[in-house]
Amino acid sequence: MRNVGFFILALIPLFTRATTWGNSEVKDPIVEGQTCFVHEPASYGGYIYNWPSKYDQVFWPLTEEYGIWFCEKSGFTAFIGDFESLTVEETQRIKQFLSENPPKDSSIQTKLFLLEKLYSMRQKDNAFANRLLRVLARWNQELGNPVKADEYRKAAFDSIKLQLTKGVDGYQKLEYLYLAANYSKQFGDEEAAEKYLALLQQAIKNIEDEKVKGFADYLSELAQDTKFITKGGLLDPSLPKN
Repeated sequence: MRNVGFFILALIPLFTRATTWGNSEVKDPIVEGQTCFVHEPASYGGYIYNWPSKYDQVFWPLTEEYGIWFCEKSGFTAFIGDFESLTVEETQRIKQFLSENPPKDSSIQTKLFLLEKLYSMRQKDNAFANRLLRVLARWNQELGNPVKADEYRKAAFDSIKLQLTKGVDGYQKLEYLYLAANYSKQFGDEEAAEKYLALLQQAIKNIEDEKVKGFADYLSELAQDTKFITKGGLLDPSLPKN
């Protein structure tokens, strides 16, 4: 990818925790010889992990429109940086779909539709598929569609519960237990939420991998907010003022 310059999204001081982006060009994987104009992160910090999307465990840049790459010519859409791993079969399926269903515009709603549809035609693992559902949930919440957001969360939650029964471990186990607690609260199951929080704390105590301990500490702190999540509405809890 060739960077052709940087620009600042907003003229705000660094202490306000701004992110910046750069212009880039990538090859369109669907239309040979065509270029897609996209954006790449230029600067950001660890503060992105404290933004509200943390309750769905999805993070910038996927929560910003620039983090969803879109090709004006073909309509191909994918997460930032995920343009080069398509198989021949995937490319053919997507090319046929886009030729029969060309996008009418480049709105965020259109991009989200294409993101979900085109990834259904690609071979991705369960962890990726789950994260996609949570990204779609977060976007729909931000766009004022809480019911649709919770439909995606329900699908993600069902998958999480299944994966936990299969014995995921390490980073993935901690993340899924945390999300299971949050989503249990969101859907009004207090008993299940308490169970998942207890399992999370026990799993954190048993962590021996130094690479996972930092994430474990982060979730241990973040899980203190879970009890403030209320049924329905926005997932993000209203926290008591210190």
